[in-house]
Amino acid sequence: MGIAFLMFCDYVKLSFVDRNVTLEAFKGSRKGTVYLMPHQVVFLSKDLKKALRSFTMPFSQIKDCKIKLPKLRPGYIKGQIEAEPNGGWIGSTIFKLTFHNGGANEFGQLMLRIQAEEMKKHSLVSSDQVQNRDSGSQHGH
Repeated sequence: MGIAFLMFCDYVKLSFVDRNVTLEAFKGSRKGTVYLMPHQVVFLSKDLKKALRSFTMPFSQIKDCKIKLPKLRPGYIKGQIEAEPNGGWIGSTIFKLTFHNGGANEFGQLMLRIQAEEMKKHSLVSSDQVQNRDSGSQHGH
């Protein structure tokens, strides 16, 4: 039985924009495919020579996520990801997923909706925090 995903986008660039990142695997950017799963976002790099070939972001570890849609550049999703216990790294960093073939808005809206539902279901945040998160996901133009 295969793994179910809700949506995927190809030609996506993953980068970490936090200048304090010291982990070598987080330096630079990589291109690949991003998958929206029921409980997480998974990025799979096309370049298997890079140190970071895949990166999993559970919804419970993603904070302050925003969708940005600049006029003359590709749309992107930017947010903070916190390390999971025993996840191979410590702390948190800022991630950026840039959608070079479109799809940032659709992927981001679905991701935020599923994340809010998941958080509410598991009572990881109060219901008014979820409502504030929904109304606060503004689109930059």
